Amino acid sequence: MARRKKSPEPPPPLIGSWIIQKRARSWMVIDPAGQLVCITLYKRGAMEVVRRLCG
Repeated sequence: MARRKKSPEPPPPLIGSWIIQKRARSWMVIDPAGQLVCITLYKRGAMEVVRRLCG
């Protein structure tokens, strides 16, 4: 059985200068200074963290 080639991941979504980046099965939220803020299981959760911290 042929294995499917993994498509290249799109660049991480940027919200302002915050970065949401996929990491294995989770999502990392990184602040503008490059510090890890949190790790969530869902992208929606990561976006909510950034929304609450920015607004």
